[in-house]
Amino acid sequence: MIIFVMSNGMLKYTSVSIKKPLSKLKPGNVFGPTEEISSSQTSVRKKIQWPDSLKEFVGRCFENCSDKDRPFIEKELKEIITKAFEDDTVFSIDWNKIELNTLKKERKQSNEYFQKSKMNKVKVERSDLNTFRVLEDEHQKEKRIKRFEEKNIAKISNETLNVDICSHHSDVIDWDEHTIVGRSQQLEKKYLRLTSAPDPETVRPLSVLKKTLEFLKTKWKEENNYLYICDQFKSLRQDLTVQRIKNDFTVMVYEIHARIALEKGDLGEYNQCQTQLFSLYSYNLPGHPDEFLAYRILYLLHTRNKSDIHEILLKLSEKERKNKAIKHALDVRAALGTSNYHLLFKLYLNAPNMGGYLMDRFVERERVIALCKMFRAYRPSLSLKFLCQELSFENESECFEFLMVRCNKDVFIRDEESKFLHINTKDALEYFEQARLKNKVIDIKGQL
Repeated sequence: MIIFVMSNGMLKYTSVSIKKPLSKLKPGNVFGPTEEISSSQTSVRKKIQWPDSLKEFVGRCFENCSDKDRPFIEKELKEIITKAFEDDTVFSIDWNKIELNTLKKERKQSNEYFQKSKMNKVKVERSDLNTFRVLEDEHQKEKRIKRFEEKNIAKISNETLNVDICSHHSDVIDWDEHTIVGRSQQLEKKYLRLTSAPDPETVRPLSVLKKTLEFLKTKWKEENNYLYICDQFKSLRQDLTVQRIKNDFTVMVYEIHARIALEKGDLGEYNQCQTQLFSLYSYNLPGHPDEFLAYRILYLLHTRNKSDIHEILLKLSEKERKNKAIKHALDVRAALGTSNYHLLFKLYLNAPNMGGYLMDRFVERERVIALCKMFRAYRPSLSLKFLCQELSFENESECFEFLMVRCNKDVFIRDEESKFLHINTKDALEYFEQARLKNKVIDIKGQL
């Protein structure tokens, strides 16, 4: 590799050893350790001064180029100069005869434009021609050449020209250059936020990560320690990310972590997993996209994000609409939109997969709204048994506790004939209106 630098006003280059690039990483591969390069290799340093003709050539190139062509000029100059140093012909080339392809193209376009302008403008004032000649006199040209030469040669010299001799496409970014392959064999690893480049010695390869996942699944079933499991899954996800592993195993990891986060009500962690999952599903990787699309609809109902829900509805296919989980989520949306609380709470009891955990986040809010409407419509009282059935509580004790948290015990009355406990709807309405106003603020993050 050749590196051009500026030292004490002299343009020099250094020949250094080339690090072998990592092989292309493909999803699904089991990555092995990276090949170590011996540290005993030393670089051979040469110091060569640029010839004056080369400096003048660079100055002419930039003096004749426009702003829009400057990047192309710089790129072509780098290629030509680098090749000259590699072939050891930098002093033998007649730089006065070299012309860049970019400048040829620009001059051709300029000539065509000039000819066209000449035909369109038959009468040209002599004073305008004289002005044009004055602007292009030799003195002005020399000043401009000198100014551009000093500016642009310094720019090219100070700019590190890292040219990979083995590559014929130096302008193409090698995205695999900074991709690492893990060497760690530990199943457990505490999650630490990266503040520098990851160390391959502390990163686990795919083969070890697969064993880690099985280990964590067993741990979760036996101990059910969410803080530990969440930390380990974040560490597992981090190792996948730094190695750029995107395959069906990656999808499985994010799906399992998302379900565990839902079960524990950690919407913050669930949201991170959900975002990555929709990115992974876009690569048509195997997984459960319909299940998590249903979760997303329910989550948006919780956050009352109508615009995103409408966007999803526009993209839904007929096949997706018939999916059990997605159909359930759409029915929940329809029930909320029409204030059909009788249907809403029935859907809550019959939520497929883990949809019930997401509905837990907004079902209390909707129960309060439903009670406000019921207390306005029914007078003088409603039985606790009726409210328990309509709001889909598991039992009357749970319903009574829900009501007591939000209103005074004086609103409850006992029917002497039926022996059922009733609630005074007129007195209870005021308490539940206050509770409804408090529910306007939504905890979108929902992180533990």
